[in-house]
Amino acid sequence: MLPRMSRFVLVCLVAAATALGSCGAAPLATRNIDIGAQTLDRIEPGSGRKFVLYLLGEPREKVQLDDGLELWTWALRERKSSGGAVVYRVESDPKARAERRAYVEFRDGRVLRAWRD
Repeated sequence: MLPRMSRFVLVCLVAAATALGSCGAAPLATRNIDIGAQTLDRIEPGSGRKFVLYLLGEPREKVQLDDGLELWTWALRERKSSGGAVVYRVESDPKARAERRAYVEFRDGRVLRAWRD
């Protein structure tokens, strides 16, 4: 049998872990956003990470490269809007299929280039 104080601490830890596990984790994993075909064109050399996150959301992958370079990757699914315009769905779920990818390369926190395949 645990002493009274230890049981209290254990109950608090379990409650905190449950609360943290239920808030934020699920919505982030299933968050998808739609962007227009011109959205990637707005990411110009010199733009900061916060601007890129604002436009595209969290990348699916971040890779640290040599010489201080960093490459972020997003999964995209192309579709046509009701008006006929091309729209990309940025898929944050790692299990979602992607037809295309978007890439942004950074050096020292600033965009060097952005492209999609």
